[in-house]
Amino acid sequence: MTTRSASCLVAGAVGITMLVGVAMMAIAAIPQASGNACALLSAQQVSTALGVPVDEGQDELQGQPQLCSWREHGKSGMTGQYLKLTLLTAQQYERPKAGPFAKGPENGIGDEAYWSYIQGIGYTLSVKKGSVYMRLQSRPIPDGMERHSDTPEERAKWDDKAKAVERAMALSALTKL
Repeated sequence: MTTRSASCLVAGAVGITMLVGVAMMAIAAIPQASGNACALLSAQQVSTALGVPVDEGQDELQGQPQLCSWREHGKSGMTGQYLKLTLLTAQQYERPKAGPFAKGPENGIGDEAYWSYIQGIGYTLSVKKGSVYMRLQSRPIPDGMERHSDTPEERAKWDDKAKAVERAMALSALTKL
């Protein structure tokens, strides 16, 4: 190996190491909410709201306790009913409040709450109480994604049920704060 080749290899290795280091610092700089979302609700509370048995809350992402899901017992992710609760940063809470998916405020929950709607996901309720921010999303629809033929009236009924579930679960979660 020539001296020039060795120098290029060392320079390349140093460059890659620096790039990885900068990327790691950038990832570390992204603010994350803290807390244990699964501790805010019990499986019994979620089961009562959805009207079906659910498994205990599970972290959505390994090592990320601020993201929790309760899923219908014995059903797949595509067909089962569920509730997701995500603890947010102030920035994550504020960003969609006035965006294209915003659907307006919800009174009587926490210090402030608002609805968002995303096609294919449905309604989500974002809630602020003191310095705690959370978002709830549910799918209280029997057979979940397997339902392709719902009429507009049926979809409106499921949207109303999702809002009722999210409203009830937000109020329950707030009692733990």
